[in-house]
Amino acid sequence: MSFVFYDTETTGTKVPFDQILQFAAIRTDSEFNEIDRFEIRCKLQDHVVPAPMAMHITGVTAARLTEVSLPSHYEMVRAIREKLLSWSPSIFIGYNSLEFDEPLLRQALYKTLHSPYLTNTSGNSRSDALRAVQATSLFTPDVFKIPEGKKGPSFKLDQIAPLNGFDHKHAHDAMSDVEATIFLCRIVAEKSPEVWSSFMRFSQKSAVIDYVTSENIFCFTDFFFSKPYSAIVTTIGDDPDNGSNFYIYDLSINPEDLADLSHDSLIKRLGRSPKPIRKLKSNAAPILMLTEDALDIAAAKKYDLEELERRANLLQGNEELRQRLIASTQSTYKERETSPHVEERIYDHFFSEVDQCILDEFHSVPWENRPPLLEKLQDVRLRELGQRLIHTERPDLMEKSECIKHDRLRAQRILGSNDNKSWLTLPEAIQDIDKLLESANKETALFLNEHKKLLLERLAGVNTILVS
Repeated sequence: MSFVFYDTETTGTKVPFDQILQFAAIRTDSEFNEIDRFEIRCKLQDHVVPAPMAMHITGVTAARLTEVSLPSHYEMVRAIREKLLSWSPSIFIGYNSLEFDEPLLRQALYKTLHSPYLTNTSGNSRSDALRAVQATSLFTPDVFKIPEGKKGPSFKLDQIAPLNGFDHKHAHDAMSDVEATIFLCRIVAEKSPEVWSSFMRFSQKSAVIDYVTSENIFCFTDFFFSKPYSAIVTTIGDDPDNGSNFYIYDLSINPEDLADLSHDSLIKRLGRSPKPIRKLKSNAAPILMLTEDALDIAAAKKYDLEELERRANLLQGNEELRQRLIASTQSTYKERETSPHVEERIYDHFFSEVDQCILDEFHSVPWENRPPLLEKLQDVRLRELGQRLIHTERPDLMEKSECIKHDRLRAQRILGSNDNKSWLTLPEAIQDIDKLLESANKETALFLNEHKKLLLERLAGVNTILVS
């Protein structure tokens, strides 16, 4: 199977509300030989406010954001989707992609009326090179030089890639970051083949599920706030609310010590460190190893294999205790509230087959024939996103009163008139620029002032809309 390494550069880090500005990808064979590459940029959307710090880091100028020759966001997403489908099936890999680039890509697809699950359906799977590098730093620590950050080891791509020999003078350019990711993955594959083999194996959700449900005990490793965590665990059951997630039990803690606790005492104990139970996501490229390969930081290593097997067997043979542990763990979670913002409702439910057929037709017919199709959609999220898309791409196809309503909604959104706002507003962005200007050199000040000019122009425009 081929690999697709990809990266995005964006307007900011608020995933549901920011947008992709640049997308780059390289398709390789299993030996990292390049087969094809793809890169595209798009214009800034009218309802998105770019974060000044993000623009400063990526070097995207104000002129580039509004460049007339660039495609719209919708046109860019259509091109990305077409290319990625032509490269499928593949393993999709980014750097910190499961936390950032992947959700952004999903949002881009969702907001343009496409199924968001391109990278993990139809034979595709996904993984994250950051996890491979982190695992390598623990299990074969001589492979990488790891930079030190303020809070410990830093795995930032723009720091770790050059420290290990990659010429990353164009860091934060999407294509350059893709090349850096491939560079690091090649090192892992060549110098830590066991880690790479595990990384490849567990990029497949089915392989993870098979492993965690068949192995009585195994080693689970992760990073929390840049600090490594590792434990010898056993699986005690799946998540009743999400079959892709599993609850695992840290065998350094004797389950007999929990069995007789009252309900309240058990909940308190589950919340204290070391936590007996953690959630393992089968579709998030978990770092899984054999028990004998467990790291010294795994507290259960002080016990012999016989004792660990005894504890695991005790749990496996006591369904009542396992269910009680899972139920008590779940009771500590806050119930997820329905968001008032359509962007944050992406995971409410899948598109129906009927709606998917309508969307397929929507993208295939001329724009003039698309508005009536939106009325046939059952999913209220898709109707809302569809109206926004028509307003952005072809406002001339809207009734004048409807277009004015959407103009005002967009103006209120970027001014921050909504009490429930979760996005960056124009006034906030202008304040951020002013703060950055206080310590900026001449070149940076020129760059920031161009962005400020753009934001002030947009501010004047939306104020005009609201008073008209």
